[in-house]
Amino acid sequence: MKALLTRVAEATRDLLYPPHCAVCERPFLEDERLFLCAECEAKIERIDQRHVCRCGAPLPDVLDLCPECAQSERVLVQVRSFGWYEEREDPDHVLSTLIKIFKYNGERALVPLLAGYLDEAGQSLRPLVEQITFVPMWPRDERERGFNQAELLARELGQLWGIPVVAALEKIKKTEPQASLPRSERQKNLENAFGLAKFTPCASILIVDDVCTTGATLRECGQVLKESGIESIYGLTLARAAPALSE
Repeated sequence: MKALLTRVAEATRDLLYPPHCAVCERPFLEDERLFLCAECEAKIERIDQRHVCRCGAPLPDVLDLCPECAQSERVLVQVRSFGWYEEREDPDHVLSTLIKIFKYNGERALVPLLAGYLDEAGQSLRPLVEQITFVPMWPRDERERGFNQAELLARELGQLWGIPVVAALEKIKKTEPQASLPRSERQKNLENAFGLAKFTPCASILIVDDVCTTGATLRECGQVLKESGIESIYGLTLARAAPALSE
């Protein structure tokens, strides 16, 4: 009976999600049950986690901090991102395409795959955090989309890590999309946009989001959590904007 149910489940999944790569649409081999083919997987530009700044940017071996972090106040102890994000449409930018399919096409079935990338990038943070939270959305925006992508990722990661996921923050001000604004206006756009939700505080917490562009969203969320008394705050995202986008 169990084997029959498994076959039925697989047939249903193949009907709803045809067995082809989510990016290039190449048909999978018979024994492949994934959303990404090996060729597209190999195209993902992972960020080398061995030597990154506290903001998550890769660093030359001779530096311990990037120029911006060396001159700014520390809110988050460490930010990590799995790979690079490009706003422009390009099938060769596999991670960016996956995020857009998930975020804008509502492809929730990608959550386990994407949370696995968070798991890979965040291994150094795992033993340091007591709780996981996520960047909240403006309530109306979330209702229109049908979900908060950061929350889905955080909850899947919490299951992988065995760490409780809490809704520690709420969005209390409507803001413009960060990607639509120049870098100089992004921090101002988010000022007083987030508030503290009702939850049991802890000593250390991880904030999950899908993309880190300038880091303004994570910093603003981190500041709210820091003011609540949380001592150590970390950030983890699927991707960070490629250098040309973060200017």
